[in-house]
Amino acid sequence: MGNEDDIAAITALIHRNRIAIWMRDFETWSSCFVHEPYLVRWGWWALGGVFVRHGWADISARLRREMAERPEPQPRMAHETQVAKLNLRIHGDMAWATFEQHYPGGPVWGSKRGPSLAYEARVFERHGGEWKIAVLFLLDGGYPDDGVLRLRLDVEGRVLSTGPELEQVLQDDDLTIRNGRLRVRDSRTDSKLQAAIRWAAGQDSTYMPFTGAVPVVMDAGEGLATKVWWVSCEAGQLHFALGDARSTESRLQTAALIYGLSPAQHRVAALVADGLSLSEVAGRLKITPNTARTHLQRIFDKTGVHSQSALVRVLLSAIAPVHTQHFGSL
Repeated sequence: MGNEDDIAAITALIHRNRIAIWMRDFETWSSCFVHEPYLVRWGWWALGGVFVRHGWADISARLRREMAERPEPQPRMAHETQVAKLNLRIHGDMAWATFEQHYPGGPVWGSKRGPSLAYEARVFERHGGEWKIAVLFLLDGGYPDDGVLRLRLDVEGRVLSTGPELEQVLQDDDLTIRNGRLRVRDSRTDSKLQAAIRWAAGQDSTYMPFTGAVPVVMDAGEGLATKVWWVSCEAGQLHFALGDARSTESRLQTAALIYGLSPAQHRVAALVADGLSLSEVAGRLKITPNTARTHLQRIFDKTGVHSQSALVRVLLSAIAPVHTQHFGSL
């Protein structure tokens, strides 16, 4: 492991690096790194995907610009974040570490949501008796700041999220938590949810993970609103989402092409998938209920289904969630 002084110095460096970047302290942040062309910063985050940065000149210039544009410090992110599962190895003047950073979450810089969990790795070098970061890896365990309510789940469906988002999701009367696991009160729909969670967990069970999302559709009576939730797997994380309009619209656009839906039929289908009853669809589109019913019947004819819940399942299954297997909707 190395001596206690080295362990303490490297641990302090990990914290100093995080605190400096969130407190917008460029000079302290700069002191954490080797100022060499071989400096590397690689990672993935929910808003931008994979990124690769090489060299002190490029990396430092990027942060200077960002700090100039967003100079406001974020003390909660800097000081309330917890480091967990630190695995540190030291050999001579080289060391490496893997760890998790658990952030307090919440808004940063006004409207953006900060990370809640990050998986990180560092390679360190000793220069002039001081430890410096030579390689930095980051995997953001969060999700896009798109306004969608999501819960993070483990592979058994146990809820890992806490706080306001959990409370908001559970305002949906059809959802509950039993023995720590997310459940739907309706047993048939709950079976679909549990199957979706098993599918999502399976995408991360192999050496190389896959990503994707599947809708869980709750049946409703004819003419009544159909409820849709989404279960997704990305970067090894499982999420349950309410009202994921981006995923819904992506599937509907493809379904419209596959089934030859007219623009008017596409609009009706989108509102049905968005959880509106047929009378609400008519009101939203400013058409008569009979016209809405006629559009819906023609969509039924094109897709070969006979109920709104079946229609939603078919339309949202228009794209396979992963390249290697087709799962459809539940």
